[in-house]
Amino acid sequence: MLTNKVRTYAVHRPTPEQAIFILNRGQNAGRPLREPCPNCFIIYCSTPEEVETVYWTFYALWKNGFFHPYLCGSIIEMLRLCELKKLLQQFIQPGIAKATRNPEMIHKIKSTWELEQKLQQQSELISKLRASLIQKYYFTI
Repeated sequence: MLTNKVRTYAVHRPTPEQAIFILNRGQNAGRPLREPCPNCFIIYCSTPEEVETVYWTFYALWKNGFFHPYLCGSIIEMLRLCELKKLLQQFIQPGIAKATRNPEMIHKIKSTWELEQKLQQQSELISKLRASLIQKYYFTI
């Protein structure tokens, strides 16, 4: 049985504060979002700690391609609500329960995300440095 209520997001309904949004269309289907978008599911949570646990669990699964075998559609791939509920019940909720008992894993996943963001920022800075060096060396006479 599902412990979290899962619904298709509707723009005209108010959004609760403690909820996670899961993208349901395209190559990034299964990606967790903090803010809603038109093509997403909403997972209702009861506490802010549960929001964080669910978010980072979905992030880790999405990042590792867990949802790709469950996508359907030939042009625009999508994740069906019934598939998501089935995955929640069989795989994701036991993972969330483990993460609740051992919150250290969520901290590790979050720290790898922060490291990834830092490396991406450094890569952008190196690209800007390279461009400025080329500009300075080759285009000034």
